[in-house]
Amino acid sequence: MSGESFTEGVDPSQRASDRGQQTESPQPRPAAAPHSSPEDFGLTGAEDSPPAAAARGFFTVALALLRSTRPQQWSKNVLVFAGVVFSQQLGDRTALLASVLTFGLYVLASGGIYLVNDMLDVEADRAHPLKRERPLAAGVLPFRLALVAAVVLLSGAILGASLMQLALGAIFTLYVGVNVAYSAWLKHVALLDVCLIASGFLLRAAAGAVAVLTPISPWLYLCTLLLALLIVLGKRRSELALLGPQAARHRPNLAHYSTVSLDRWLKGIAAITVAAYVLYTLFAPATLGSPTLLVTVPFVLFGLLRYLRATRTPGGADSPEMLLFRDPWLLGSVALWGATILLLLYVA
Repeated sequence: MSGESFTEGVDPSQRASDRGQQTESPQPRPAAAPHSSPEDFGLTGAEDSPPAAAARGFFTVALALLRSTRPQQWSKNVLVFAGVVFSQQLGDRTALLASVLTFGLYVLASGGIYLVNDMLDVEADRAHPLKRERPLAAGVLPFRLALVAAVVLLSGAILGASLMQLALGAIFTLYVGVNVAYSAWLKHVALLDVCLIASGFLLRAAAGAVAVLTPISPWLYLCTLLLALLIVLGKRRSELALLGPQAARHRPNLAHYSTVSLDRWLKGIAAITVAAYVLYTLFAPATLGSPTLLVTVPFVLFGLLRYLRATRTPGGADSPEMLLFRDPWLLGSVALWGATILLLLYVA
């Protein structure tokens, strides 16, 4: 078959015209983008400039670092004000300033300890249903930055406390040493882990007393220690309820606890705490033998019962500082107790 067979019956001039058109290279038609958006045409200025992107990254990391220091845990450091409150020195500006500075130093020290704990537990936290959202476990906070921040916070807290008083510096050094040892190893020893955490509360109260140069009733120290034990055991009980059979995978020493034994210990310590507080209200030097502080006992009793109730809920008492704001009745009892204490010590 010849090359002209498809053009038979067509005018020769038309065939020549067709041949001329075939020799021209065709012009490609621009293809439209399949999914065009305003950003593709530069209508919205979508891409951040390098400085803006760097600023946004810095803000994200800074926020992650702040979250890792657990601002919600700062409420624990309020214990340092026990010294200035129960020694009736709230009107003394020097004593009040010393307490505020001690509180700030404990914020630094506790924040550094939380960073150390997260660095050591990063792999275990990633397998935890709640702790995996922590910045280090989630990969938001660089490990090296967390290490530098922990060193700065811990050394700054010890140095600042030592500049205030050598005795206060010694308390901070002991606090940091105990908590680092706890995070590195001692938290895996059943019962000892609970006692070491409780000692942190006791050291806060002691630091508050040293800061204002005043002795505190031994009964108040005993109440602080018992309440701290109750809180820590309640956290263990709540963790067991939350994690169930997988509890030992997330925290190995939970294998040595049981809900039955923890419930028994919680009830016993709660009863002893109430008894110790009653004795404090009767024999504390600040009351000068007056039983007026006895009127605050119902607030303490109600608050302890509410906390014991929360420990039976999965995750309910895992974070006592957040529980305080989730339970308005518990928060109300604490607020009324504090207001009554101030009224009796400074007005009545």
